[in-house]
Amino acid sequence: MIPYTCQSCGLPFTKEMRGTNRDKTFNNDYCINCFRDGEFTNHHLTLHQLEIQLLEMAEVHNGISLEEAQQIIRKLPELKRWRMNNI
Repeated sequence: MIPYTCQSCGLPFTKEMRGTNRDKTFNNDYCINCFRDGEFTNHHLTLHQLEIQLLEMAEVHNGISLEEAQQIIRKLPELKRWRMNNI
């Protein structure tokens, strides 16, 4: 079972893939691909760019299915990273 969902990219991740805070403690909200040392790895990423990345991942890399990508894209606006930008 994968206990975490990244609050930036929407992908599930394991305990070993948790992001890190500035004090090197683990962050349960974000995966290591999105959040390291208390900062987002891509500060300039927009919601639209992330949607494109997820679709490309489904089409090119076979990391997720197209249906999974579309489900994640629908949930992105509800995630912490993207809600904060709309406040």
